[in-house]
Amino acid sequence: LVRMHFRLYTDVFKENISDSLTGLYNRKILSSLLESRMQKLTEQGVNIVFMALDCDRLKYLNDTWGHDEGDRAIVLLAQSISAAIRKSDYGIRLGGDEFFLILIDYEEQEAKNIPERIRQHLKEIDINQRVNFSWGACSMAPGDSLADVMKIADARLYENKKQKKHAYPGRED
Repeated sequence: LVRMHFRLYTDVFKENISDSLTGLYNRKILSSLLESRMQKLTEQGVNIVFMALDCDRLKYLNDTWGHDEGDRAIVLLAQSISAAIRKSDYGIRLGGDEFFLILIDYEEQEAKNIPERIRQHLKEIDINQRVNFSWGACSMAPGDSLADVMKIADARLYENKKQKKHAYPGRED
């Protein structure tokens, strides 16, 4: 009986912090579990890199190929994120086509290899080569708030997106 209750509790807890489409964590994990843990780790000298990712041209995929194809793009990106990060890291779907990675014990320069690993995995599993993404990253220092670090990573993501738009005029995101 105790095992059954524990398993039920674990299942409900996982369901509460998991994204139903991708299986990644959802945004609830940020406020419920991570902020205090991240603060403690940075105070202990552990470097943490936050990375914002966004699926490029999701609106175009939805409008051209349908919402099932848009969902497929989100799932493929989530699978590639999971394949590229370590078990100790966190892959989080904030909602829509927005993802957030928390990379524990990485230097910022080392973390910049993660997007390339995600791209390589996408090449292997996306036969139509329709899925691409933009990203931005920021390291957390002791005393930084999760909200501030997320804001910086997000701003860097949108700078990356803006540069891509200028490289390919007329493309819709």
